[in-house]
Amino acid sequence: MIKEGETMKLNIFCLFALLFAFSNLSFAASEGKEGDWDMQNVTGDLKPTAGCKDKDKAEKQTIPGSYRFKKYTTKLCNSIGYGWGKSRVVSNGELTCEACAGDYEGKEKYRCFMKDVTVECKIVKRGF
Repeated sequence: MIKEGETMKLNIFCLFALLFAFSNLSFAASEGKEGDWDMQNVTGDLKPTAGCKDKDKAEKQTIPGSYRFKKYTTKLCNSIGYGWGKSRVVSNGELTCEACAGDYEGKEKYRCFMKDVTVECKIVKRGF
């Protein structure tokens, strides 16, 4: 004979089993085909270096391959909307340095940025 507490445990177990089964099916249906992407090219200027620096240091922090370049090309894709990510950089753009105003003890200081960078961005297509 099954006791009342055991029946309740069995019902809860069955409920969780059903939820698990149907959640996996709905997740698989929403994924679509693997590798099914929407692509979009975005062109823009990357954020200039923080503060005023020696020209060599500012250029080194800005050029392709640097941490700053990778970070801000990704942010360029993120600016489209939620879920957009960087696929690849199509065009590195042009390195532009501007002299900072102010007195820096006889040395010129600069802020550099990459101008007109083109990035290919991607997002998974959703077929609802």
